[in-house]
Amino acid sequence: MNKKFLFLLAAFSLTLFTACEKMPVNENNLNIMTIPAEDFPEPSTEPPVTEPVSETKPEIPFDYTICFTGDISIEDGAWTTQKWINNGRDTYACFDKTIVQHMREADICLADNEFPYTTRGIPTEGKDYIYRANPENISLMEDLGVDILALANNHMYDYGAQGLLDTLDTIDNTDMMRVGAGKNLEEASEIRYVELDGLTTAFISGTRVEWEELTKGATETEPGVFRTVDPELLYQRVREAREQADLVIVYIHWGIEGVEYLEDYQETVGKELIRQGADAVIGNHTHCLQGIEFYEGKPIVYSLGNFWFNSRTQDSVLAELHVTGTRSDYQLQLQYVPALQSDCTISYISDPDLQYQYYRHLESISRNISFDENGICREIQSGQNEEENDDADADNNYDYDD
Repeated sequence: MNKKFLFLLAAFSLTLFTACEKMPVNENNLNIMTIPAEDFPEPSTEPPVTEPVSETKPEIPFDYTICFTGDISIEDGAWTTQKWINNGRDTYACFDKTIVQHMREADICLADNEFPYTTRGIPTEGKDYIYRANPENISLMEDLGVDILALANNHMYDYGAQGLLDTLDTIDNTDMMRVGAGKNLEEASEIRYVELDGLTTAFISGTRVEWEELTKGATETEPGVFRTVDPELLYQRVREAREQADLVIVYIHWGIEGVEYLEDYQETVGKELIRQGADAVIGNHTHCLQGIEFYEGKPIVYSLGNFWFNSRTQDSVLAELHVTGTRSDYQLQLQYVPALQSDCTISYISDPDLQYQYYRHLESISRNISFDENGICREIQSGQNEEENDDADADNNYDYDD
């Protein structure tokens, strides 16, 4: 109430009081109205009703990066492991600074762990190659910034149940999470949820290699990997994750080693995983890069190949998913950080001409995708000859150890 209004109100009150004081009162002329008490409403004993105030909390905007590696080898006796140990376990002796920076700065980093951490156990019979790593070697994964280790693969049971159980214990004694193997099928197929501010991400990992079961699949009572030759339980887990998470990612071990072309089931299962609710499917196992496809607007990365696995010289990659927006409206973008594995090291490809060749080759073995100069992978509607993907050049195939 402003000062002018208060002044006028005071003046009016004074005038009214003065007029009333001078007016003669004639009691006989007073007409007093009396209202019966029963006409007054009873006072309410109920508390006043207040309308609920709708408070919609603003959604948290985010910009997250989730990165993925292919096969990593720190098993005993491997050339990669020996180089790392001979250099005083110096991470930078085997991984260049750009690659390490990307891994450490990612909000979530998932790596393939294709060996058990154990000094015990009995070698699995019938396998051409068996691997295991001293449990202390897990320090390399920690130093790289890995958050999740994927265990669903064809070497996790190389030293039997004892080797697998030692692996679970070793990982559980770190700050890292594991997915894809467990003490029983329920644990092996368990969905792992990661909560970031404003975003819930679900991770599921399974293995589709070895038609003959040399690597034991977990059962209701026995340890093993999440074996998904029959994919129905995998589809079920994806549907369950879809009900709980904003983002659902499947990391799957599949394909034929050393070749760029796909097996039919990779395409069939990959697309069905998207239909069941996955937002991205990331494959590995083939020891070489395979192509990419967008299905219903979502990426299927058929194989990340080797990340740091042996001494051979070959293209590699650190794949990144960038998630930006809010929980109700976010965008998912796939980016490839181009890398080269050579002489037991992994290095970022920084030369623009080599990057150009790298991305053009990936386009040639992929479907409906293109890369820009920054490695951003986008879906295209036409212009890619699908026959190029089916008839991969045999000269690009490699002979790899299991």
